[in-house]
Amino acid sequence: MFDRPSPSRMQYMSLIPISLALGDKPSDNINAFPAPSVDKEAQNEKLRKARLINKISLHTVIRHPLTRNELLLPVILNQINCSSEMAQLMTKNAPLLGARSKRSLSVGERVVESASTLWDYFFTIVWHFLTVWLYPVVTLGFAIGLISHRIFAEVILRVLEWRFHPDSWALKDVLATTQQVDIRLQQFCYWPNQYLTLRERKDEWESVTDRHPDYIRFYNSLWLVINDVIIGIAIAFYIIDNAEWVAFQINTILSGWTVEGLRNMIVWLTDAPAGLKLNNELAVFLGALFIRVIDYWKGGSFQV
Repeated sequence: MFDRPSPSRMQYMSLIPISLALGDKPSDNINAFPAPSVDKEAQNEKLRKARLINKISLHTVIRHPLTRNELLLPVILNQINCSSEMAQLMTKNAPLLGARSKRSLSVGERVVESASTLWDYFFTIVWHFLTVWLYPVVTLGFAIGLISHRIFAEVILRVLEWRFHPDSWALKDVLATTQQVDIRLQQFCYWPNQYLTLRERKDEWESVTDRHPDYIRFYNSLWLVINDVIIGIAIAFYIIDNAEWVAFQINTILSGWTVEGLRNMIVWLTDAPAGLKLNNELAVFLGALFIRVIDYWKGGSFQV
């Protein structure tokens, strides 16, 4: 009668849209020290929103009491979301409802059963080796690597957030590179908690939609980091393969904008620009001075 929502594809019906806001993220950071102008603008924006909320609260809307069908609507949607898993569960347990009498096995069936038993015994031994001997070693190595990474990340974050004075700027507030490093390290430190939260999803019904925002946030941040790494590696290989051409283009652009362009502009200004009458002696003196500075800059930049 209807297409059941697939829990494996995270399909479900809901009366409210999904929220991707972090529930464990603090709203205000007391240790942060923003710029005075930014702090003032944020405070003014907060006051403006507070005034708008007060105005909206004055315009009340008459709400009628919910009917019996409207009250049962969340329960009905929950049953619809669980219908797919209920169908799978009933299909899986259908053979257990009535047991039929078994006939005696033939010679061929006994040979097949013995071969299957031998393969099952072999797979049992391999599975025992993987779960009892190999899995604990791999888990211990992964845990040690994760703890080491967390300690290293915490040390770097402390360095980036250190302030010489409570009213001074932190290193992450000064440089864009350190800000990106701070964001990535915070994501790396938060991934284990998100993964453990997603593991708890397997202990419940897949139709329970409380874990979907965590699932989306985890793989969204993971994909953003992977995307940055892929783009960085692609650009690095492109620069390595075309190093001479890239260096020539950068040299041409820099020399054209910072050297030749300024030189031509100064020469133009020293010789009656746009028909304007200037002090020739002063213009020639200042032009020669600035051209000398440009030549000095050109020699130093090309050596680098």
